[in-house]
Amino acid sequence: MVDYGDQVGQYRILQPIGHGGLADVFVAEHTDTTTKVAIKVLHTELSDEEVENFITQAGTISSLRHPHIVRVHDFGIANNRPFLAMDYAPHGSLRQIHPRGTQLPLSTIVSYVKQIADALQYVHDQNLIHRDIKPHNMLLGPEHKILLSDFGIAVVSQSMGYRRQKVQEFEGTIVYAAPEQVRGLPRIASDQYALGVVVYEWLSGDWPFHGTVEEIASQHTLVPPPPLHEKMPTIAPAVEYVVLKALAKEPQERFESVQEFAQALERASRFEQADMGARQLTPIPLSPVPLLTKKTSEHGTPSSAALITYREHTEKVHKLAWSPDGKHIASSSLDETMHVWQALTGANVLIQRMNSLQATSIAWSPDGKCIAATSGLASDTIQIYDASSGQISPKYASYTDHEESIQALAWSPDGRYMASAGEDKTVQVWDVTTGRMIHTHRGHSMNVTNVAWSPDSRRIASCSEDKTVQVWDATNGGNIFVYYAHLDKVNAVTWSPGSTHVASASEDRTVHVWDASSGRKVLMYSGHDGGVTDVAWARDGLRIASSGLDETVQIWHVMTGNTLFTYTSHTDWVSSIAWSPDGKHIASGSWDKTVQVWEVK
Repeated sequence: MVDYGDQVGQYRILQPIGHGGLADVFVAEHTDTTTKVAIKVLHTELSDEEVENFITQAGTISSLRHPHIVRVHDFGIANNRPFLAMDYAPHGSLRQIHPRGTQLPLSTIVSYVKQIADALQYVHDQNLIHRDIKPHNMLLGPEHKILLSDFGIAVVSQSMGYRRQKVQEFEGTIVYAAPEQVRGLPRIASDQYALGVVVYEWLSGDWPFHGTVEEIASQHTLVPPPPLHEKMPTIAPAVEYVVLKALAKEPQERFESVQEFAQALERASRFEQADMGARQLTPIPLSPVPLLTKKTSEHGTPSSAALITYREHTEKVHKLAWSPDGKHIASSSLDETMHVWQALTGANVLIQRMNSLQATSIAWSPDGKCIAATSGLASDTIQIYDASSGQISPKYASYTDHEESIQALAWSPDGRYMASAGEDKTVQVWDVTTGRMIHTHRGHSMNVTNVAWSPDSRRIASCSEDKTVQVWDATNGGNIFVYYAHLDKVNAVTWSPGSTHVASASEDRTVHVWDASSGRKVLMYSGHDGGVTDVAWARDGLRIASSGLDETVQIWHVMTGNTLFTYTSHTDWVSSIAWSPDGKHIASGSWDKTVQVWEVK
């Protein structure tokens, strides 16, 4: 047994600082230089073969040079026991600083994880696995940098001849162990799982699994971790999704790398909790597997047949809108009509002749009683119709101040104002009861293709063939930000539920998700094989649907960009999409003359 004053190699023991299943750790000083180090002394003696293996592994570990890794200065065999001498971190470990049960702010967690993941990525790039990621092995170094320590059981992952172990002989700490590591077959993704458990613990103040060693091992292997929102009702769903993806049972279902996990967690932290709809909505089931589980499409993601295919239009479908109560859909077509029909049966409510040579744009009023639609030969007039009778509503005014065809309409959330965008390069905001113009936005240099009002009523986003998206004050038209990152004309914009972010769809085949105030890009989705025609953000804040010239509708996760579902039943390009208010269905209109309603599970 090693004690105060004993000498291990060239180091004199000063005091113990830790005890583990494999080794004891001491503060020691070099007998010549008096430099303080931490000495790890393994408990067991090694055979000649094991000594050779230890020397090889220790040599590999001592070669690691990274600002967030504790450096190993020396190693050897003393009194028949192997030891490692490494940097001494006097401020202790994150376990000491944050005792078990402590819940940490998300910003603190993100800072810690970025440093740890940076160190792990460096290790993984050299085909090493740490195998014992836990707060105890995360030390606080000078200037409060996090230092990853305890590579005493790290192994070269190329040497895959791991012997299978009994659970009682498990190398590592069972509460943080990945399922494959429990089975004695660790791999690089095992460290990501362990870090996911650490994040789960820091967020909730608790481990995901409890019990005996055998019980915890079984739960890691077979039982999904308890949802974080059950422990933390106010957690942002995007944050929960990222953590649970890192905790997927199968390594290939986790993030591609530990650094990608850290980046996804940082992106999730940037979205306000309200933006994710956590306070207003019941959280959807969060899973790393696709949300839809029907037959697989040629694109490699699940596919599904339409519940309803509406075939009453005789020409290409241009626009569609879902009623706020989710019962009806309004669709317009190049056949010069607007149809209102029951969303889940396809039964017609009314067919309105628009007598316009241009495609009709439509928008459902927030109270669900009326539909605004463009009319006139050039679609340069806006009329507001009763949604049940098709009669022009006497409650609202007509609007005729646009000089050319109107491309898009958007009601203010309170139903008092309309924003209308057109080929005259303007967006005009006007009072729907009087028809009085409030202000005109003239920031675009080409046709304005789409307009969207933020859910908090404060801002409007408009996009254009000039390749920009412009965010401006809804009350006075003042510019807030111009987004220039697209390479071709921008066809559609949509707001996040919390009004902090915008998603914009472009002819450049991408959808960008970005901060509406600063323009900082959060994600670029490039899953379409052609220009992207429309984009819609689900009310849960986690999913975005986009449609394209490639005849598909794709649903993808807003934080990771992972494609969750690809719908391929249309036979021509998809022009318009809309989520049902409850997020369970999507309607898609196409140039194949149909509107299809399908279920999102």
